[in-house]
Amino acid sequence: MYNRPQPVGQGGAPLSPEPVPNWCKLSRSDQVEIHRQGRPIASGRIDMLALDGSLLWLQQDEGKGRALFLHSDGLRVYRRPAARNA
Repeated sequence: MYNRPQPVGQGGAPLSPEPVPNWCKLSRSDQVEIHRQGRPIASGRIDMLALDGSLLWLQQDEGKGRALFLHSDGLRVYRRPAARNA
């Protein structure tokens, strides 16, 4: 479902997504994965984020369009590490 190339750190080890419990610490254009009950349900780029971190709009990968996610729904957001240019 999410067959994107994985960024790698020093030594070639893949970097894993970073959990972001406080959505206020996210930024527009962050690449993220949204999880519900430990399973990924969506991934893409944050298009809009409420200042209070209560909701975000995600431009989903694979042309799936834009979707709204609410913090109050108990979702977890994981920020994807930025790919480094070699």
